[in-house]
Amino acid sequence: MTPGELHVWPLALAELPETLLPPPCAAELHRAASFRCEELRRAHLLAHRALRAILQTVTRAPLDFAVAAHGKPFLPAAPDVQFNLSHSGEMALVAVAMDTAVGADIERIRPLSDADALAERYFPASEASAWAALPAAERPQEFFRRWTRIEAALKARGIGLLGLGTELDGNWTVTEIAVPAAYAAAVAAPRAAMPVRLHRFGET
Repeated sequence: MTPGELHVWPLALAELPETLLPPPCAAELHRAASFRCEELRRAHLLAHRALRAILQTVTRAPLDFAVAAHGKPFLPAAPDVQFNLSHSGEMALVAVAMDTAVGADIERIRPLSDADALAERYFPASEASAWAALPAAERPQEFFRRWTRIEAALKARGIGLLGLGTELDGNWTVTEIAVPAAYAAAVAAPRAAMPVRLHRFGET
């Protein structure tokens, strides 16, 4: 994998070929068991198995995950491999880069009765102002387009939702990713003008 590039895999979970997925590990099974809904358990396992399959093409280091202070996973045996996973509904998104932190977010677009209040409270001031100026008909989909860009950047910063409401400083690449119309997705990295390379799962 070439340093300075951001590699992205949009994943339709139901279409993942079982033969290309590693078996679930103990940690994944333990986490999945905490979900009450079978659909969530299945999506969690498929998304994380796909993440490990992708990382196995990037590094030969052991995929023994650790978790940073605010919950972002990393590979102690391969600290140069930066990655992030997000999943929602029947879709997942994986972003990987070398030596550059990355964030990914995908959201299923759905009605939100409190979208205005959420935007006002959690969007950075510049985003909240732009949101307020939108026609009402555009807001349902636009909310998630903006939210995924914001959250992808927060995840790249390694602070998760703790940074909601703060403006993004410095040079960044924040890119929306083409996914089915029922979803919105974005990736981010704290580096200007990073080329974004899209991949299909299982293809080299």
